[in-house]
Amino acid sequence: MIGLLLIGVLHVFAAPSTLSFYSVSISLQQDTLHTTIEIRGIQGSDRLLSRITRGFNPETQSISLERAVFGFPGGDTGPIPPWSVDTLTGSGGWQLALITVFPALRMGMMVDYRILISDWSGNWERGAWAVLSPSVKGVRPDTSRFTFSGDMLNNLNWHATGYDIIRIDERLEFTAADSSGVLVISPFRTFGELEDHIMEEIAVILRSSYPPDLREAALQATSAGAIQFAQAERARSLLCNSINPTSTVNGRDLYAVHSLQEILDLRQGTPLETALVYAAMCRELGMEADIIPASSIDYGIPVPEGWNRFLVRLVSADGDSCFMEPSAYLTSASYIYRPDTLYIIEDGNIRTMPPNTSEENRVLEDWKINPYEGTFVLEIECIGWYDMMLRRRFAGLSPEELILSLSEWSWLSGRTVIPDSLTVSDPFDLGTEMKLTVHGRLWIPQDNSSFAEYLPAFDWMKPENIAVEVTRRWRLSGIENIYCSGHQFMEVLDDALILSDTSSVMSPLPVLFGYFE
Repeated sequence: MIGLLLIGVLHVFAAPSTLSFYSVSISLQQDTLHTTIEIRGIQGSDRLLSRITRGFNPETQSISLERAVFGFPGGDTGPIPPWSVDTLTGSGGWQLALITVFPALRMGMMVDYRILISDWSGNWERGAWAVLSPSVKGVRPDTSRFTFSGDMLNNLNWHATGYDIIRIDERLEFTAADSSGVLVISPFRTFGELEDHIMEEIAVILRSSYPPDLREAALQATSAGAIQFAQAERARSLLCNSINPTSTVNGRDLYAVHSLQEILDLRQGTPLETALVYAAMCRELGMEADIIPASSIDYGIPVPEGWNRFLVRLVSADGDSCFMEPSAYLTSASYIYRPDTLYIIEDGNIRTMPPNTSEENRVLEDWKINPYEGTFVLEIECIGWYDMMLRRRFAGLSPEELILSLSEWSWLSGRTVIPDSLTVSDPFDLGTEMKLTVHGRLWIPQDNSSFAEYLPAFDWMKPENIAVEVTRRWRLSGIENIYCSGHQFMEVLDDALILSDTSSVMSPLPVLFGYFE
């Protein structure tokens, strides 16, 4: 009985926080969006409600705490002290954040919290839009309610599953049920309207005259030769090496851009601004170049949320076409990272690009090993995901730093090698595939005629959400016999044995060598 009682007490003390009510009320008044957020809940052992943070951009938003009350349900409650509210540097793209701390909040105590956010960024000139989930910090409240009012109802499009919807006077209310999903509201009826909204400033700039600085940059790209796509790849490299990536244009809406001259002078740009400069350069090279918005999510209706990647569709004078992503930093010019389906808006219609296949994300480790001397020559060739990984690992390092970086990587892979020299292709030349050649030592040569060692290999940390192909090949010279049950393929030559592995995993099994006499 005592044991059962203790288990029950421990279960109570391990209870998670719960939310009884979550409300988001949105009202559009002229070009300013007012959003009121309310949360009511009970503190659990996870201390989920002890600290509530809301990020904001002070150049386009203001935020005020309207209510922050806590106490035991049915008992005395009171507001938090003034010192427990502060505005600090934000995170996740926000410049600032309103931090609300509930001091001495214990398990079983309730929290009642409400804030008001005003946003005049310019994102709402065509109407309000939002993507709302009926959960807070991964917790689903007993009741979630989303309300819309003001200068927005007459032009409101929505996509909702599992909600009770009522209209009361000039207010539209969505109340979530158990099966409710994400609620999407938008003023746009078609993807053509959304595309026009995204491209409004861009279209004007692309039709205008280009500054001399841009024409000079395009002229540099012609050094790649007469083939236009080679010039386009060269232009990608120039842009990657010249423009530092930024998230948004401060103080303006999501799709605001500086002029071409301002971007070139600032030497930085958002993904949209980088696509703008690249499209203009390619037009100077005599190619058709159009900016294509892209997103990893289809919300069911046209909404600006998530359309934060920008491809450029190129068409050469011969009629050949391709897509490039100018803002993809240190990424092969022709590679577009797609772990899942990528949605694009092309000529007013939503279309899809399939996920990358394993053939698009390949790496080959080719080892030539002399076991008697304990030396090796390694050649690595990469495309796609692994090309990007190798570029970002080695870009900008000195020869000494390259060797140290490779040695550390080898050690972390559990197969320590000692590199003596290393040659790597230029990581900043996005028109060529990444290649690496290493000469070095593996182990101390053995005195006896047979011994066991681990084959060298690098851990490429295969991502869970993308198809890849990792091939390792070891050519072992001067070997008479070998035992290795962990590899899939063996080829016997006159003077060597070749082992190959395509499992993409690090095999823990050693290899037993025997030399020719």
